[in-house]
Amino acid sequence: MDLVHANLLYLLPLAGIPVLLHLLTLHRLRTVELSTFRFLFDSYVHERRRMKFLEALLAMLRTLFLLLLVLVCARPVVRTWSALFGGGSGRDVVMLVDCSASMNARTAGVSALERAKLTARAVAEQMSADDRLTLFRVTGRPEEVFSRFSSDAEAIGEHLDALETSPARANWYTALAGVFGPGSPPRSKSTVYLFTDCQSSGWRELSAEGVEHAVPEGTRLVVVDVGSKQPLDNLAVIGSPPDQHRAVVGLPLVLRPQVANYSQTETLDATLSVFIDEKEVDRGTLSIEPGDVGGREVIYTPREPGVVRGRFQIGEDRFPDDDEYLFTLSVSPQIQVLLINGNPSADPFENETLYLQAALAARGDEPGQSNAGGPDRSAATVPSPAQSSGQPSAADPAQLDPPTRYARSLDVREIMEGSLTVEALREASVVILANCGGLNGQHFAWLRDFVHRGGGLLIFPGERVNPDVYNNQFFTVGGPQQERLVWARLGPVVGDAQKFDTFVQLATVDYSHPVLSVFDDAEARYLTTANFYRRFELSLEAGQGSSWTMARFSATKLALVESRFGDGRVVLAAFPANAKWSNLALKPEFVPLLLRMVHYLEHRAALEAPSVVGADRTAEFGLEASWLPAEGKVIDAAGRTAQIEFRRDGSRLAGAFDQTALKGFYTLEVQGGRVEQPKAASALFAVNLSAEESRFTMAGQEELRAWLNGADLTVVDASAETQQQLGAIGDQREVWRYLLLGMFLVIGCEFFLATLGGRKSRPDDEPAAGAPIRRSSPRAWMARISGAGEPLAPS
Repeated sequence: MDLVHANLLYLLPLAGIPVLLHLLTLHRLRTVELSTFRFLFDSYVHERRRMKFLEALLAMLRTLFLLLLVLVCARPVVRTWSALFGGGSGRDVVMLVDCSASMNARTAGVSALERAKLTARAVAEQMSADDRLTLFRVTGRPEEVFSRFSSDAEAIGEHLDALETSPARANWYTALAGVFGPGSPPRSKSTVYLFTDCQSSGWRELSAEGVEHAVPEGTRLVVVDVGSKQPLDNLAVIGSPPDQHRAVVGLPLVLRPQVANYSQTETLDATLSVFIDEKEVDRGTLSIEPGDVGGREVIYTPREPGVVRGRFQIGEDRFPDDDEYLFTLSVSPQIQVLLINGNPSADPFENETLYLQAALAARGDEPGQSNAGGPDRSAATVPSPAQSSGQPSAADPAQLDPPTRYARSLDVREIMEGSLTVEALREASVVILANCGGLNGQHFAWLRDFVHRGGGLLIFPGERVNPDVYNNQFFTVGGPQQERLVWARLGPVVGDAQKFDTFVQLATVDYSHPVLSVFDDAEARYLTTANFYRRFELSLEAGQGSSWTMARFSATKLALVESRFGDGRVVLAAFPANAKWSNLALKPEFVPLLLRMVHYLEHRAALEAPSVVGADRTAEFGLEASWLPAEGKVIDAAGRTAQIEFRRDGSRLAGAFDQTALKGFYTLEVQGGRVEQPKAASALFAVNLSAEESRFTMAGQEELRAWLNGADLTVVDASAETQQQLGAIGDQREVWRYLLLGMFLVIGCEFFLATLGGRKSRPDDEPAAGAPIRRSSPRAWMARISGAGEPLAPS
């Protein structure tokens, strides 16, 4: 107990005045002549005992009255949660303040972090002058705020007020290991305070590893629960980044916002909005069952290239941190497809570019519309499947995903193989070789350089292609590393295009490949019903390099092979894209197959950055090797700048950034290249809340004691409800009102005893003539004040 006016305690000796008066006014016996001595003597003894007791009791009450009067004037105060304070002096006090996202949850308008700050400040104010204080901000990666600070309450309060939450969860094992682990200063008589809302996810590593591996023996742990005991009916936008981070102008994207209801009993409604560059593009209402997840699909079509900021958002609740989900999109211009025709022919069955152009220009809701940059050839000019094979198609193109809307993002340009130049390749993103047998060594070198820099190449060989020229001059790169453009070899042509009854079909299709995954439907038998009448023998080179077999005619006969070369990809087919060697080009699945190949082979971006990064996770960046020497910087959500170092990693440069401690958008700026040809680019990525922070699963005292078994542990309940009942920690609760009530009670008892508990008078007792004078004398007044009377003594 403390006193507001402790100097008034010097008045406490005044409480001895009633005792002194009691001693000074003791009754003096008088001798009185009585007639009946025995009767009066017995009455006297009884009356004497009663009066002595009454006089002593009155003296005690008056002494207590003065004591209470002095204490009321001194204004005593009391403090609760005594377990938080004390422990001696000369200690190493370590405060670990939970700054995870869940600490922002509010109860009665006050967040758990605010209660933690007030509690920590109260503890700091009670430290002795020779205590040493260290403060840690605990998130996924704990941060030391200051070390071995003196007990300067004002400076400590400023550091506490500056603490902010992180979107990540807390990690108590890492925090305690940082306090006592290798490299930390030695600590003696340590007392560690953990101010937390006791979110269960933060204790996962500590419960698995054991507290003995993080905290030395003899350390006092004080876990201060500043959370709330009320269940939190929380709605959280958990969302997901778009399937295709690198969006393309004109290509519709499917956005899939999702909202989770973490309540166990209540069905909650949420109004879900989708914003693109702060413009609302969609809004809808969801009704979500307890413990369930609700969502919707939103189609968004980028109209202009550039970086796009997006977010999914619901209305604000008690925990606002997870009420929005951020993401980014890097929108590229239309994919530039360079279609190289090596065999222009008037015969529609032999002209490969006729089928390729029709597939690349296919627009399900815009029939007959041609693509800019190419000849106007509609699908109507392509022979029907019945003309080719005499049997209906087994596949329904409407069932394939993604639909032919992919073609909207393409800009197709067709040239003859003799017109191929470096400038044409520089503008292209994907190159398709259609039966190109007239290319020379210079053309091959240009194409290899195009792929090495990240371009995509799709090869459909035909009857004009010489396998030896491709194998020895095109696919072979040479050099000490013995690299190859394609880790496969074209063999001789097999089969007869005139004999439709002698054909092969695809025996196996690798549906795990990104291009082919959509065709994984056993009933529809996509791709496997196509007939191949003539084809090249295709086999893998020894060692196989970086290759992926996409489809096979048999265990040893390959149909489609993907290879990696530098930053780019190459897909080599064992057949041309015409209707003479096979009827694949007449199958409905040929359109989505070709469109998916083109998008898969799209030129790799010079600068690659993630769309979304988890809280306290590492964002990894990729950069073209031609940017050397390169330097970059990241500007975080608070405007702070951090430098990024790029190092060579295979065929590209790699950089990383791990300071993702704030929720929001981060900007990456990169510069590089030679002095005469400088390069610059920027990217954007978002950091969101850790999903675990939205599940308010709080650990109780029994769980904490089980996880911290073996430690000198004290658990203090400083929750919102307890503080509402007892007052905030550190608040001084004055008790003078209760003391004042006690004073009135004492006065009432004294009045009752002094007036009604004295000697009863008899009617025949007549006052003497001098009685009024005697009663007005100072001695009589003091006797009455002290409760003393003048009993008669027998003679």
